[in-house]
Amino acid sequence: MSTNSSTTRWGVRPSQSPPKAGCADRPIGSGTPSVRTKTIQPRKCWPRERQPSVVNSAVHSHTPELLVSEVRGLVVRQVLLHRIEAAEAAAMRVTKRRFDLAGRMIAATDPRLADANRSTVYSLGGNALATESVDAGWQRVLFGEAGQVLHGWDGRGTERQLEYDLLLRPTRIIEQNRCAERFTYGQTDAAGHNQCNQLVRHDDTAGSRLLQDYSLHGSVLSETRHFMLAAEAADWPSAEPDRNELLEPAGLQTCRVFNAQGEVLTQTDASGNSQLSTHNLAGQLHSTDLILNDSMHARTLVSAIRYNAFNQVEQETAGNGVVSLYAYDQQDGRLIGLSAISADGTLLQQLNYSYDPVGNILLVNDASQPDRYCDNQLIEPISRYRYDTLYQLIEASGREVRNGASHGPALPGLQPVPTLDPCQVSNYRQNYSYDAVGNLLQMRHEGAHNFTRNIHVAPDSNRSLPDDDGDVDFATSFDANGNLLQLVRGQVMGWDARNQLQHITTVQREDGSNDDERYVYDGQGQRCRKISTAQASGRTLTNEVRYLPGLEIRTTADGEILHVVTTQAGRNSVRVLHWEAGKPDAIANDQVRYSLGDHLGSSTLELDQQGGLISQESYYPFGGTAWWAARSAVEAKYKTVRYSGKERDASGLYYYGFRYYAPWLQRWINPDVSGEDTDLNLYRMLKNNPLNHVDLKGNVAIPLNAHFYWEGGDIPIPHLQNMLLFKEINPDYQVNVWTSKVKHLLNPLAEMSESNDPAERHLALAHGDSLIQCNPEELFSSLGQAYPNAKKIEAIYSRETNGPYKNYAAASDIIELASTYMEGGLYMDADIAVGQPLGSLDAPNGFLVHIEDNLTSNAVLASEPRGKMAGEIMDTIVDLYTTSPSMMENNENYGWKTKRSTPGEGLFSRLKLTMHMTGPWLIRSFLPATAEENKAYAVPHDKFFYRETPRTDNMQPEQRSLSNIFFRGFKRGLNGEGRWTNVRPGRRASI
Repeated sequence: MSTNSSTTRWGVRPSQSPPKAGCADRPIGSGTPSVRTKTIQPRKCWPRERQPSVVNSAVHSHTPELLVSEVRGLVVRQVLLHRIEAAEAAAMRVTKRRFDLAGRMIAATDPRLADANRSTVYSLGGNALATESVDAGWQRVLFGEAGQVLHGWDGRGTERQLEYDLLLRPTRIIEQNRCAERFTYGQTDAAGHNQCNQLVRHDDTAGSRLLQDYSLHGSVLSETRHFMLAAEAADWPSAEPDRNELLEPAGLQTCRVFNAQGEVLTQTDASGNSQLSTHNLAGQLHSTDLILNDSMHARTLVSAIRYNAFNQVEQETAGNGVVSLYAYDQQDGRLIGLSAISADGTLLQQLNYSYDPVGNILLVNDASQPDRYCDNQLIEPISRYRYDTLYQLIEASGREVRNGASHGPALPGLQPVPTLDPCQVSNYRQNYSYDAVGNLLQMRHEGAHNFTRNIHVAPDSNRSLPDDDGDVDFATSFDANGNLLQLVRGQVMGWDARNQLQHITTVQREDGSNDDERYVYDGQGQRCRKISTAQASGRTLTNEVRYLPGLEIRTTADGEILHVVTTQAGRNSVRVLHWEAGKPDAIANDQVRYSLGDHLGSSTLELDQQGGLISQESYYPFGGTAWWAARSAVEAKYKTVRYSGKERDASGLYYYGFRYYAPWLQRWINPDVSGEDTDLNLYRMLKNNPLNHVDLKGNVAIPLNAHFYWEGGDIPIPHLQNMLLFKEINPDYQVNVWTSKVKHLLNPLAEMSESNDPAERHLALAHGDSLIQCNPEELFSSLGQAYPNAKKIEAIYSRETNGPYKNYAAASDIIELASTYMEGGLYMDADIAVGQPLGSLDAPNGFLVHIEDNLTSNAVLASEPRGKMAGEIMDTIVDLYTTSPSMMENNENYGWKTKRSTPGEGLFSRLKLTMHMTGPWLIRSFLPATAEENKAYAVPHDKFFYRETPRTDNMQPEQRSLSNIFFRGFKRGLNGEGRWTNVRPGRRASI
């Protein structure tokens, strides 16, 4: 083994993704911008945008990330250096990896454990047949000839079997010898409602979902949900009439109207309430209205949304007249101010943010709140934060309720507003200690009432339990798959066959029935029913919530029937409370509640239709409520959405869509299996950095890397402008430009820095040194560390970039897969521009591509690191370029002969073979059969633009404003001119 200096990273590790291996600033010349390029020398200087602040620079000094590789170039050791104080010696944290002869990782061990956290056994075809995880238990999978999953088993004794039709569409899912799901598809005569080949009925674990009508684009226009008569999983019979007998007869229908871009214009929920959206000429949301089912009058929920030149929202007006204002840093575009002003000019909220150079929040000041004094103590409305060298939060301070504070599942005591007693709030400080892999060991709280929570971590896994003055028994506290079995003492949890929380006992009785809460999920794993039962005076009281698109139906044992209309109206989360029966006297029917959030989306203020304050809430860093207040206890009862915009259950758990989060434990209550490739600790929440990351659904997001590719000469200035504009709009992303020669980037950058066009000049000078030039040769070298066919992919790339018939379109297809597979992130063709901030892209399946009007384009593509689908697509490319029978004729491969030399229009033309062998047709073959299922694989297509008219030096000047200086000449969507189809070396345009 040897230390690979080309992959040594130096300096402060950035919050989102580390700097490129050995990046160094290379100036063009005096007064011009610089660009960072990869070298084989370790970096010993700070990138400009990552300069450490005065207060923490000594802590982060000399804390590089080191990678150690063996002779094949596979990384077998990762070394992180950790410390909290500058005077401490940095501790080494070593992650170990082992690979088989094919270069596949077969074991990974974190810095704490002696044995592997995860081990994998592969088939000869490269599929993972068996996995062993110290956190998530073992799994076995049997695959079919086409790579489809046929059978699965796990450590809990769960057995799962899938059946398919001739088109390899799933038809049945069998779990524990019961038919858990059935799929029915439209036949060839179902064109009347565009149902041909589409999913028309899905019998799942919650009931049946009927999809009656599709648009030409494949979007669902009308769907009806029928719930089960019994809240138990069904064993679905084959005959449709027999299945119908298991269902409630009344269906709940949702209808939608889409525009030509596939955006929802109108959604009518199961109660007849209609949500209407309008967009401006740029396709941005302009307003949202609501028409209740018993009214013809449209209520405005948000209007007059105003955007800046980078498509960031600057101002919007809610339906209650409250104006929200956003302020951004002129240098990096980070949010620095968030305010809300009522119609009468009252300042309701003024959040001011301060960051360290890498984007970690150091301070949040709510200037709308007054300083308070009590017991000779100044209580400021300021929260402060401190981090270690791994950017884990180690200290936080702020305000909490003085009496009745809660550090467990319960909420603290409710306070009155607007007459909050100054002495009911006090300062607090929390310190967090972690082990070598980020498990919380201790939370020390100093405030009006000091408190310390100690956590015990299992010696052979990352499973942990709080020290509650009782015996800690990991064997009985977790099942074989790592699901927590007891939340707190006496609260038992049960899990279904899919490792979804099925029920929790909230009150346990030895001599009677328990109080509990049960959960029912649909086929996509999303919760659609919550049923709570309680015992009182010899009666069983049952409350239920049903979740539908844009609507919650809440019923209680005392006859209350509440319909809650839910929508996102700009910044505000809006909930309209409509009682069908049992309305409390203290609240008017059809009450509109506007929830104003912070940068994480946490509900901090609730306002009524007149802009009056309903409730106010503040949170500890990891999601517990520090204090909350409301104008009445009755209205406070109906607040359900809190931290990070998620629903808080009676148990104190937050539901994130795929898993549940316990804020007082600061971790998930079961393993995050989807995150194994990026974090061996499957229980850790957001890598212990909750102020700067958001987990929208409880699964891992795509890393904040943006990849571009160019070969054949200098990058055209319009394309380089797209790359720089991406950095302008998305400052938290790292932008990588893959090109073999740095001059391809430096020459046009120098020209832009001296341009007469102010937009070009600004972008070059502001962000030129933020672009990172990366050599494709080094990409393929590092690809060999993780991907078995790296040498074959490199050979294919080399042939597509050399010789008289070079094909840069195919080469870019290969680079986009290789770069996103190795480092994760988003790839875009150079002629694609981003018109809005992307934020963190959520990929439930680890892979995203541009899908619009039921058409797939790989001009925009994203993948998680070491993504399974990206790897499988590269495997198929290797097969198509080598010995695939479908590509052979007379012992010659079309990929090397016909595709490279025939510009014609036939089946084997240069264009069509490229699309089939590396391009969108190939990627389309890996996507699900139905448009509805494809939504989980689609990037937000409304954020991408192209330039209709190329820039020329003799173009006539046009009238420009701040809103169009960067976007003149752009149109929303992707172009598809395919100009590269003629055999012309040095030319690359998008497909």
